[in-house]
Amino acid sequence: MTESYELPVLFTDDECKAYAAWGMKKEKVLMPFALITILIYMVATVLVVMKVWGVRESDHLLFQMLLWGDWIPELTGALAVFMTILLLGPLNFILDKLWKKPAEPMWLCVVPEGGTVKVTAVRGLEGNPRTPAEIYPLTELKTFLNPADNTICYQKKWYRIGENTIENIYPPEKQHPWMDHPENKVSGIIDVQRLMEILKGYEASLKAARKECEWMEKHGG
Repeated sequence: MTESYELPVLFTDDECKAYAAWGMKKEKVLMPFALITILIYMVATVLVVMKVWGVRESDHLLFQMLLWGDWIPELTGALAVFMTILLLGPLNFILDKLWKKPAEPMWLCVVPEGGTVKVTAVRGLEGNPRTPAEIYPLTELKTFLNPADNTICYQKKWYRIGENTIENIYPPEKQHPWMDHPENKVSGIIDVQRLMEILKGYEASLKAARKECEWMEKHGG
């Protein structure tokens, strides 16, 4: 099975500005609807509590049963999630289409194969075609990997590797948890030094396999 390593490329300054402008524009529209969702959640919580408290006067046993467990916060929480999806989901989709969403970050795909390493690029995580591969010798990793500044060379250009997070896209005053940002792979490698160590290990295993084959041939195995 061929190993494949996908590394996210950091946005350039211009790409960050474009993405941040788009995200902040969306926030201005979505925030009032988010506040409505919170208000609905609070009203629903109050109504449920009032209803349960009303049972206390008519049926004390049922009242005790209703208080047993955590169903009240679970019910109101589920209602809040449902209302959030119902209100914000379609609106978010419409805004993405109306205000064209900026391009997803580039990902560099590194694939060791035999004595070479193939490097391709793709926009976004899934569904987009990869660019033509550049092939480098496995013995010359430093020609396209630079751990010192965490960059990888592809098509004669050095790309800095790293996750595009809220913190490095938006200005400090807009770094809220709900802001739009590109999806990042949990298992993605963002350290070029780590990638180089993996490829060196791959090279060492190839050398060991060749030596074993040579020994078997020499001793008639």
